[in-house]
Amino acid sequence: MTSERFAADTIALARAAAEGADVMADALAVLDAHVGGSTFSVSSLRLADRVSGEVALRGGDPISEREHADWERLIGTHPYFPHVVGGPQRATRLTDVVDLGRFEHTEVYQVLLHPRGSRYQAAMPLLRTPERLLMLSAWRDDHDFGDADLDRLERFRSALNAGLEFRRAVVALGVMAAGVGFGRDPDGLTPRQRQVAALVELGLTNRQIGGRLGLTERTVRKHVADLFVALGCDSRTLIAVRWRARYSR
Repeated sequence: MTSERFAADTIALARAAAEGADVMADALAVLDAHVGGSTFSVSSLRLADRVSGEVALRGGDPISEREHADWERLIGTHPYFPHVVGGPQRATRLTDVVDLGRFEHTEVYQVLLHPRGSRYQAAMPLLRTPERLLMLSAWRDDHDFGDADLDRLERFRSALNAGLEFRRAVVALGVMAAGVGFGRDPDGLTPRQRQVAALVELGLTNRQIGGRLGLTERTVRKHVADLFVALGCDSRTLIAVRWRARYSR
């Protein structure tokens, strides 16, 4: 029954991801229930000259501002990091890549992980591109992840990644269609406004939208303001909801 429940929860999560739901908190809950560990994390990394991003935890205290600053400063020095970014896109164990005895003497372990009792790690990269990486991790303090654990984590990662990739493809097609005027347009939006609305629905910031479309951040702000008027919205969330309801079916 446990394996059947794990499969059912994984499939439901992948389907929700494909439909555009924010499933990361639920993903950590599924890992907690079916794999076990002391802490679970989701990290969204921007892979530039200086690695930056966000991290959220399940288990333990919330991350403080000081911890987040240390995380951004040290994550790029983690000896596991090059493997997760450039190695095979599958679930792996820290101990398959790094000598644990040496790792425990690194600053990233001493400052970030040891205080939280996070000694053993299994990482699951998702949506990896040259610019960004979304990654789930499971952590334990007293014993490592076994081969059966790793197999279960990889099946989970593969299904969830498929759902996320499907959603990304759907959004990309929506942006392309918006740019050339395909589909219904009951609100009289311009092709550019439709592109911006599609990317707002994806959760991108004005700066990210500008980078994607080759526009200045100021121009994107103007398009978003025009969308507020055209769609009768007063928030980006409502733009996303109305775009999804009217154009993504």
